[in-house]
Amino acid sequence: MDSRNDRKGLYIHIPFCRRKCVYCAFYSVAAFDPVRIEAYLQALIDEARWFSEVRFEGEKQALGTLYIGGGTPSLLPVDFYVRLVQGLETVFDFSTCREMTFEANPEHLASEYLRDLWNYTPVRRLSIGIQSFRDEDLKRLNRCHTGKEAVAAVENARRAGFSNLSADLIYGLWGEDGSKYWKENLDYLARLDFPHFSAYALSLEPGTVLWRKVEQGKEAMASEEEIESEYGCLQAFAKEHGYLHYEISNLAKPGFEAVHNSNYWRNVPYIGLGASAHSYLGDERSWNTDRIADYLKDAAGTKCREVLTVADHYHEYVMTALRTSWGVEKQKLSEFPENLQREFGQKVKAEISAGNLIETEDSYIVAETQRLLTDRIACEFF
Repeated sequence: MDSRNDRKGLYIHIPFCRRKCVYCAFYSVAAFDPVRIEAYLQALIDEARWFSEVRFEGEKQALGTLYIGGGTPSLLPVDFYVRLVQGLETVFDFSTCREMTFEANPEHLASEYLRDLWNYTPVRRLSIGIQSFRDEDLKRLNRCHTGKEAVAAVENARRAGFSNLSADLIYGLWGEDGSKYWKENLDYLARLDFPHFSAYALSLEPGTVLWRKVEQGKEAMASEEEIESEYGCLQAFAKEHGYLHYEISNLAKPGFEAVHNSNYWRNVPYIGLGASAHSYLGDERSWNTDRIADYLKDAAGTKCREVLTVADHYHEYVMTALRTSWGVEKQKLSEFPENLQREFGQKVKAEISAGNLIETEDSYIVAETQRLLTDRIACEFF
């Protein structure tokens, strides 16, 4: 992996949260125990050393990207990350990173915290979990910040030196007139001039608080028609304000596309550290236990592994590539065995005839009018 674009990514999962959001199905622990956090720091370093010894034969790994996600990474003090990077530097070369991202919640982004993060860690990109600028939405979602605090966090981040900012937003929060409220959030985003943002439809995940409320009839989800209307607003907003809609849920000004996440969709290998983290090293996929107590006892010993076949690589490539603006690339497709190429060729004709896919000189991409149906379209290939 000598190419700067193909160097491995490193994902570090921080599972701690102040409290659980009603819609969240990601692994997180709604508790703050200093002793457990110190143990978790050491477990992350131990797991990295395991990768070095077992998978990389002690060879220091040049990284392409670093992504610290959660959970809520910004819940922990900056000193935690200073010591974490110091502990990982024997295994990883951070100087080769093109992008280093840190997920944060607005309520934690005080000026001092951001200055320290900028001055004492390699982080240079922030992904801020805003979700909505409307207080009534934030209360419903059980978020800990207000719309005013979200705006202040962005201003603080820029004063500290961060210019590469991303925001997470959720649509599909409302019933009738949902597009009106969604446009309010997009207008805030435009005024704050975010170079990148992610927009996800509120989804109902089994076991979440929201799921239980819907089951009990205490909450209702937006209709399919409303989701389509709000997604249409998103597409129009992107064109009006110069955003590239480069993945079904991700939009960026030119040059600000998320490198780490784009590498996921291009099947570039990555290492995942932490409870519930996944790794992909080309020949196999592995994932850690989502039980933090077990992870702390033996960070590397809880891994489950799956050896990947050529068919696995093909299926994953098609599934992820169809989500992107560059689509399934003909050159990449030619690298797979002829039987898989024939299988794709037979099925792609039907999708083109149905108006779901468009063939260009270099690739096959999902038609703009069908992007909300991308996952359903991808399933037709398997």
